[in-house]
Amino acid sequence: MAVRLKKSIREVAFLDPAKTFEEKRVTFEFRIDPLTRRRVRIMNLKFRLPFRPDFQEVVATSLKRKCPFCDGNLEAMTPRFTPQFIPEGRLHVGEAVVFPNAMPYDQNNAITIFSKKHFIGLSEFSQELMANGFLASQLFLKRVYKANAKNKYFSINWNYMPPSGASLIHPHMHLMADKEPADYHKLMLKRGKRFRKKFNVNYWKDLIREEKNRGERFLGETGMVSWLLNFAPMGMMGDIIGVFEESLSLLDIPAERFWDLAGGLQKIFKYLDSSNIYSFNLTFFSGLREKDYFWNHVRLIPRFTIPPVDTSDVGFPFLLHDESLSIVKPEDICTELQPFLAS
Repeated sequence: MAVRLKKSIREVAFLDPAKTFEEKRVTFEFRIDPLTRRRVRIMNLKFRLPFRPDFQEVVATSLKRKCPFCDGNLEAMTPRFTPQFIPEGRLHVGEAVVFPNAMPYDQNNAITIFSKKHFIGLSEFSQELMANGFLASQLFLKRVYKANAKNKYFSINWNYMPPSGASLIHPHMHLMADKEPADYHKLMLKRGKRFRKKFNVNYWKDLIREEKNRGERFLGETGMVSWLLNFAPMGMMGDIIGVFEESLSLLDIPAERFWDLAGGLQKIFKYLDSSNIYSFNLTFFSGLREKDYFWNHVRLIPRFTIPPVDTSDVGFPFLLHDESLSIVKPEDICTELQPFLAS
């Protein structure tokens, strides 16, 4: 195998006040991401969130101001695309709707809502609802590419619930398409190309084969999507990755593959819900047509606040040192999550 999974274990000794100041030794790990070569830190805490918030209160608070994505508001309160670009004004697939972002931060930046329902709990997302959301997003990205083929770097981004940075409770995704990829996307493309040239194999293909052989972080498959825990996670509670095998560009994914993705996400959402985790960030990273060094994949990072004072799960290691800190080993998460993927 060309993929190399490197880690080093460090040990720290101190006098523990909980045990009358007896010497205690604690270990943590440094791991190197096999693709990007970024270093991450991993602790080994047996951490679980004790409860989830009162969603009724959260939703009620969010409705004190009009939600522009809700039924009765969307037509009047959300923008439309220009007639020259999308004559219909907005795009529709099932209940999903795509419209321009009123506060854009990319050249081609749109919003997809899954439905006009204001709050959808993790266990309430149907496979059809999610598949249509991704299909509507793909339709927008196809229109962007048709208008200008230089806009070939695509991502679909989903902040779910406030801990993830979502400004609205109403479930929605951010679509981005530009002539240049975002920095992390660019790094993965660059490293994927280098890996293909050096080892004469696609990184994602080799990674899936390696993780299947090891069995420590491989979760299973939903159709043509392979699911695994990231060896060197970016999130405090790990990263879940879904790889579209042999799939190069988001533009060319057939509808049934989005159903495969939605089916996997449904199972993961059930796990998150059972673990009292009610928020996440998800990004769909697209590869490039005719470039076989990068496969389409999604990455989901659970998000949460830490009781009792709702401490953020992001601190100085990530923001100021560009090193992720995870408090739970991916292998432990895999043991808990595997049964949900198998169900």
